[in-house]
Amino acid sequence: MYFENIPVFSELNLFSILLRIALALILGGALGIEREQKQHPAGFRTYVIVCLGATLACITNLYMCERLGGTDPARIPAQVISGIGFLGAGTILVTHNNHVRGLTTAAGLWCCATIGIAVGSGFYCGAVLCTVMIIFSLRILSRVDKRLMRFNKYISIYAEYQDSSFIKNLIEYCNLHNYELHNLEIYPTHEQRSGFATFYVRVQNPIMRQTVLTDIRGLSNSLIIEEIR
Repeated sequence: MYFENIPVFSELNLFSILLRIALALILGGALGIEREQKQHPAGFRTYVIVCLGATLACITNLYMCERLGGTDPARIPAQVISGIGFLGAGTILVTHNNHVRGLTTAAGLWCCATIGIAVGSGFYCGAVLCTVMIIFSLRILSRVDKRLMRFNKYISIYAEYQDSSFIKNLIEYCNLHNYELHNLEIYPTHEQRSGFATFYVRVQNPIMRQTVLTDIRGLSNSLIIEEIR
């Protein structure tokens, strides 16, 4: 909170504008590099542009308040927050096996815009701390998430089959081994007998996850069996 109390940093002047734009470039780039390294659709340049745009929108709003007076200083930043949702929606994809991808990237873009607003408003400490915590979440907590998956007793599965008898075989297999079958959704193709399905299998021991997947792949009339992560 120290810098926010110094007039040269808090007031709108050439130095503070350059500082805010440079800081937006650095913070947005730091988030973008992490996404770029993981080959996500929104990478370094996208994050930098989003952060710079949000920062400029906020600076412009503050400039209008100073010049015109009586203007709501939160009006343009509020529109940035709502408008970034359209950009985030473009990064969310549903794959052929009903696996949703891009949610983290969309959330990252939204956070990047809010960081840009914080920088543009002169809230430097909040912007920097938030950037550090987001990078920590993307880098470290993703590993924690993978470790937690090892203890998950539910296996989310996508299956393609060449004959509908696969569903009967699947149910018999689960009953035989006392596995619980949940949320079975069947999608037949135009060939009627073939199709694909999504479902959850609850096992007694998370260690058995790979064994269950191997067994289901071995069922007759199965084509593709994938775990949805």
